[in-house]
Amino acid sequence: MSNFPRHRLSSTQPRLLILLFGALWAGHAQADDAAAPVGSASEPAVSTPFNIQAGERLSVFLRRNQWVPGLAEIKGVYLPATLLNRQALVQAQALQKTQLITNLTLASAPPALLQWVHGLPVTGRLVLKSVDADELALKPNWDPRLQPGDAVQTMAPTRVVGVVSSRGYCAVAYQPGVEATQYVQACQADQAVDQVWLVQPTGQVVPLSVGLWNARQQTVPMPGAWVLAVPRTGTVNAPLAQQVAEFMATQGQAPAVGGVRALSAQAQTVSPLRDLPISSSTWGWVGLLQTPTARMRPAGSASITASRVEPYSRYSFILQPFDWLEGGFRYTKITNRLFGPQDFSGNQKYLDKNIDIKLRLMEETADLPQVAVGLNDIGGTALFSSEYLVANKRFGDFDTSLGLAWGYLGSSGILRNPLGLLANQFDTRPAPNVGQGGQLGTTSFFRGRVAPFGGVQWHTPWDNFTVKLEYDGNDYKNEPLANPQTQNSRFNYGVVYKASNSVNWHVGVERGNTLSVAISLFENLSTFSTAKLSDPKPLAVTTTPRPNTVDWKQTLQTLQQQTDLNVNKVEQRGSEVKLNVRNGRAAYYNQTVERASEVLHQDLPANIKWFTLDYERNGVDMGQHVVDRNKFVARRTEYALETANGEQPDQTAVEGYHLPYKTLYEKPNERFKNTFSLGYRQILGGADGYLYQFSLANDTRLNFTDSTWLDARLSYRLVDNFAKFKQVGASALPQVRTNLREYAITSNFTIPNFTLKHMGSLGNGHFYGLYGGLLEDMFAGAGAEYLYRPFGSPLAVGVDVNRVRQRAFEQNFKLQPYQVNTGNVTAYWDTGYEGLFATVSAGQYLAGDKGVTVDLSREFNNGVRMGAFATRTNVSAADFGEGSFDKGIYVTIPFGAFFTKSIPGNANFLWRPITRDGGAKLERGFSLYSETSVRSPKTFSYRE
Repeated sequence: MSNFPRHRLSSTQPRLLILLFGALWAGHAQADDAAAPVGSASEPAVSTPFNIQAGERLSVFLRRNQWVPGLAEIKGVYLPATLLNRQALVQAQALQKTQLITNLTLASAPPALLQWVHGLPVTGRLVLKSVDADELALKPNWDPRLQPGDAVQTMAPTRVVGVVSSRGYCAVAYQPGVEATQYVQACQADQAVDQVWLVQPTGQVVPLSVGLWNARQQTVPMPGAWVLAVPRTGTVNAPLAQQVAEFMATQGQAPAVGGVRALSAQAQTVSPLRDLPISSSTWGWVGLLQTPTARMRPAGSASITASRVEPYSRYSFILQPFDWLEGGFRYTKITNRLFGPQDFSGNQKYLDKNIDIKLRLMEETADLPQVAVGLNDIGGTALFSSEYLVANKRFGDFDTSLGLAWGYLGSSGILRNPLGLLANQFDTRPAPNVGQGGQLGTTSFFRGRVAPFGGVQWHTPWDNFTVKLEYDGNDYKNEPLANPQTQNSRFNYGVVYKASNSVNWHVGVERGNTLSVAISLFENLSTFSTAKLSDPKPLAVTTTPRPNTVDWKQTLQTLQQQTDLNVNKVEQRGSEVKLNVRNGRAAYYNQTVERASEVLHQDLPANIKWFTLDYERNGVDMGQHVVDRNKFVARRTEYALETANGEQPDQTAVEGYHLPYKTLYEKPNERFKNTFSLGYRQILGGADGYLYQFSLANDTRLNFTDSTWLDARLSYRLVDNFAKFKQVGASALPQVRTNLREYAITSNFTIPNFTLKHMGSLGNGHFYGLYGGLLEDMFAGAGAEYLYRPFGSPLAVGVDVNRVRQRAFEQNFKLQPYQVNTGNVTAYWDTGYEGLFATVSAGQYLAGDKGVTVDLSREFNNGVRMGAFATRTNVSAADFGEGSFDKGIYVTIPFGAFFTKSIPGNANFLWRPITRDGGAKLERGFSLYSETSVRSPKTFSYRE
């Protein structure tokens, strides 16, 4: 590196060196850069002396010295982000380099690459996130204070891109808009490259997929960027290459040394590499038209598809909880068949309910395809049941698929089942047994003759258009319900138009004679959020003198505005201030604790060293979050590598730990709370069509003590069509849920809930709850719950026991004769594996049946949860009735994702194929696991 002009303040403290790589807008900077011959190093820019004032923010320094990165960019000179050299980082980076060289040696890395890494200096630089003064001012934790001993330097940017490969280092002349792969080609580096690592001079490390089979839209290199390219068959694997790239990020910009090569004359400034388009089939799962593919959407995705292919209208809701799992439910309306006799369902068309699932068995590589196995209609009537094995291989803009199908998708049966070589029973597929539906149908899985299917999709030069062509293995003469369709061709074709990032339109021709149309809506819920424009602005954290006195009423008012936390008591013990937070819930606790700390630091005297948020739920202590004020201020006033929200230091470190708490402020308890809301429920998929009901609800809470209260809900029926609800279905069990119609329409004014509740703690993570009254719409009674949940533990176990009696249809205080004991033993487990959360409960249900409920879900870091549950009890499918057993799929989305203000709570979306009496749980409206949610080990993992 060149010696730069430097200006520093003298100090006995360890020197902090801030290197500002880039060029201030000065005519000589551009002139020097333009004059630098290819093959020589750029000369350092001549900089005007800077006046550094100790203690000022970097943003203030940049403004005072008229540092305008935008202007430099307009003039063609890129300004890289600031690099802050910290002495403390030198040792850490020296160890990082030693470990990297050791790993490369053990991996038998190419000698040229190993030698080049040996020659890299240990800079001690920490990349800052911006040198834009306005952006820094808006984000104080990005904006460090300059201290005595700091030095500011500038240099002209190197107008090259450095390529590092198994052959060593190569510099290529920079050209705007050119992708990384073209710089690699200019260096004649390893050609068989599937992935490169782009290291921008800002320090940003971006892995780029560049092979024909995995190409994605590219981030374009900046001048001074590095490109690390390792061969597909080399000894340096992806994790090791990532380590090399991360150390390269400490080097600043690539030097113009060793001779600078020029890009080829054919170098393109328009991106030739694009993402693989992923779209839904007319069935809803990812595929072509009628056939599935092995492709899947990213984890966290959800899609809704509506399609029409005569005589079928399909409506699907598909979730992608994991990268390797796609599943969901689908309604298929057969418009030329009635649901049943006209006196039962009128002109309602036949509606079939299905559950589909697809598992990825193998990811695509340069040589091997992506492979998946799928099961269709595994929990329905089996009218459309099918199994398949499919593989996909991509070649640039073309993605090919080839598969083998059993059942409906392979009903042409032109091939013998290859599994028949293992056992004769695989040669014959049992006829669909509609029966009660809901059976898994394992006796027919992968049985019977098979048919091949496959196709290709082409991502056209018009980026929003994708063309699909497929070979269909179905024989439409054998459609369910004796409903044959004419098939003039086994080839289907269509076009998908991407109307936006969340909407696809499809039109095609199937069977050689039938038009198909579809619309798909899709979103990645794991990244779903809304900018919090309505939230108060964060408070600045400064090191100026603190006030000597506190107006607690004003401070708590500010804290509630910033966090929505209800603080009812403030106590002090030595250097610690503790705030008792009553019945508080936060959408994201990391942000809430941060904002609370801002308020407390602003208003509290300097002798207070610790802030404690003590969470209380219904009069029971849930746990604490303790903030070290000194560390908080240091983190917010100096740029730091990590954020440590919610740390739990040793309480004995608090000065005055053994002193009793002294009350500083206490406000009266809130005895009465009343709110209004709009209620909604629906039934979809029965012979009655779509049923809905809207109601107006009034919720009241009356607190007798901190831990004993009355919850009541009054509801008024506004509008509905539940009078059409005829299909209640028959079962051999007591009617504990299937009389929904009577509860919905018998009275306009109802009392769904009127319950006296009490919650307490037995200490050391043991909690109990007692409740009694009108517990839910259909049942009244009394019960108790016990929960053991240690703070921060991934495991919890609970027991609930209840004696209940059926309520009158009017939902007043009258009761019906039926009564039952019900309850469950429940285990909760946050597995730690890809956000998988498991709940297993066993016990007796409302109809007196006994069994087990299993609930599996995936939680994402923004609080979104995707899950499914199933209940099997000791009653037969015939006794249970339609559906055979209880099951459902659900999605939970934090309210804050929908609104511009942080709001605690969740929106819940549940799909249950049909409501039956078996496996029905009491809806208590009170769960100790929910009430103790702040004790979760993931409390600080959730982020917007």
